[in-house]
Amino acid sequence: MTASGTYISQGDVEDVFGVENVARWSNLDNASTEADAARIQAAIDYAEARVDDRFRPGRYRLPLSGGGAAPRAVRDWTAKLAGVWLYESRGLHDEGTTGHRLAALKADVEAEIDLYLSGQRRLAANLKRSGEPGAPTVVD
Repeated sequence: MTASGTYISQGDVEDVFGVENVARWSNLDNASTEADAARIQAAIDYAEARVDDRFRPGRYRLPLSGGGAAPRAVRDWTAKLAGVWLYESRGLHDEGTTGHRLAALKADVEAEIDLYLSGQRRLAANLKRSGEPGAPTVVD
């Protein structure tokens, strides 16, 4: 089984971090070299929810798409956040090269999303309709 979501699939995460790294990071059992599809799915679910939560109050309709697939930037952010989640969720907050690189990568993703949220950059994604709520609403 290959993990997938609305924006990305397992292959997208592997394209960023490598098949071997994703398999190793997905495994809580260090003796196994097989990818744990359920943990990769959890990482994808987390990353997609994180991106959606950042854009929920904004001008774009969720899920973020431009008439089909998600914009390239959204796929890139989501794949990176999923890979970092896999690494960090194993308790690997090390001070080594990998830990610093992934912490910086996560910060870069969040900073880039900020540029889109502030209007400095625009996504090729569908905008909300006039009057469409930007957050959940309560209906009496």
